Amino acid sequence: MVADKKTIRSTYLSKRNALSPAEQSKLNDLLLIQLQRLELPFAQTVFNYVPMEHKAEPNTYLFSHYLSFIFPELTLAYPVTDISNSSMEAYAVHEDTEFEQRQFGLIEPISTALVAPREIDIIIVPLLAADQSGYRVGYGKGIYDRYISRCREDVFKIGFSFFPPVEQISDININDIPLDVLVCPEKIYYF
Repeated sequence: MVADKKTIRSTYLSKRNALSPAEQSKLNDLLLIQLQRLELPFAQTVFNYVPMEHKAEPNTYLFSHYLSFIFPELTLAYPVTDISNSSMEAYAVHEDTEFEQRQFGLIEPISTALVAPREIDIIIVPLLAADQSGYRVGYGKGIYDRYISRCREDVFKIGFSFFPPVEQISDININDIPLDVLVCPEKIYYF
């Protein structure tokens, strides 16, 4: 499939929403198994996000729990987004951190422990789909690409998808930043 972001966004949001809870659970388990097969760079800080249930996103909690297990001293950070200027910052969380639902159904931490972008070793990037070159279709605001551009050049960018990559996204922008790895239930794609 070669298509533009708008078409891919609509198609893959529909495909995800068509999955039953049992299908989602099985696919999440398969994603976790694939993650366990992945050779990851050493990490002190991982930037994750809270999955939005109403958008049938992969269960990123499974992935951060696994990463916390293999990197016992790991700092987990989550985004706090400013929709008005399409920006975000990362904030460290701990087991007692409270989260709240904000605009567009985003669930974000109530935290004051700002993490500098250059401190992040691995970033779990949300997506609706990715293509065979590692470019992704997100929710259309470019917030993650802007944030990643502030991180170190060697930050490890990983995406999780219930579906294999599309052939090509036809309207890639000069500011779009590709993933390093896309983890799918049946295979890991390296870019």
